[in-house]
Amino acid sequence: MFDFGISQINGLLQLGDRLVGYWQKWRKPPVPETLAGRFIRLFEAHGVHRNQIPRFFGHGLQIKDVQDDAVLLQSLTDDHLADACALWGAQRQWLERGEGQSHVRHSFYLQPKDFAAFMHALVSARTSKSQAELIFTLFGSFDSRDVESTLVISEPVGELNDETIYRYHYVDAGPLGYWKSRVSSAAMVAQALVHKGWLSGRNCEPKLLTALLYDKDLVSVADMDQLTRESRRVEIDDWLLQPDALLAGVDPETNQFGIRSALELWLAFEAEGYLQHPFADQGVRQKFEEALQARG
Repeated sequence: MFDFGISQINGLLQLGDRLVGYWQKWRKPPVPETLAGRFIRLFEAHGVHRNQIPRFFGHGLQIKDVQDDAVLLQSLTDDHLADACALWGAQRQWLERGEGQSHVRHSFYLQPKDFAAFMHALVSARTSKSQAELIFTLFGSFDSRDVESTLVISEPVGELNDETIYRYHYVDAGPLGYWKSRVSSAAMVAQALVHKGWLSGRNCEPKLLTALLYDKDLVSVADMDQLTRESRRVEIDDWLLQPDALLAGVDPETNQFGIRSALELWLAFEAEGYLQHPFADQGVRQKFEEALQARG
């Protein structure tokens, strides 16, 4: 009986030592990410494995340089950093110091002329030999006035093993359940069609949308793939053709103010040439005018 008690005590002491060890390990502050670590993460977020960086990026880097962050840190130059930021559209402050978001978030809220100029500049500056088209994906919660949405423009910048590699431009689109945001986004949809890109809308679960597109400092290909898989497709080009499609999920507000205002703004933008659909018939504007008249 006495021996059994000693064994129990020894076991408890050993367990206590292990728990103390776990606690000390847990309470250690995480090792800060290095500039080299962010450099690698930037490439891998866009689908370029660290071992593929020398082949895709070049700049004198070799496979042996990218196997260890400490070795890579000694190899990186100002040109490496500047050209990596230019390639991926990343912010230098984030890469060097780990502060803020990796990418600029553009805003053209109710400014279709400015967005058209942005798209013209983007297309004119393309230097990639890739024949892939631009891809426009509007991620949002389409019936919410509280959840922000983002238009992600995927621009081909090269190929690896017959797979297209993209850089991403993030454009704030506002809460799509609000009439101003809905019509402003419709004008961006029209520009996507002007530039003959692939277009889709994804109606996302709000928490997942926020977690993957807003809470992270660097959004990855895997994040956007997950959002696409776990969301529902919306034919957003119908916003340029059908009043009911434009208004679906829009908060009507008091006395249908939101609905009437959305139609009035749509007609104003259309008159300025910002809501043209390449396959629209001549009666589209009349449909929207009649929809407005029907609502007094």
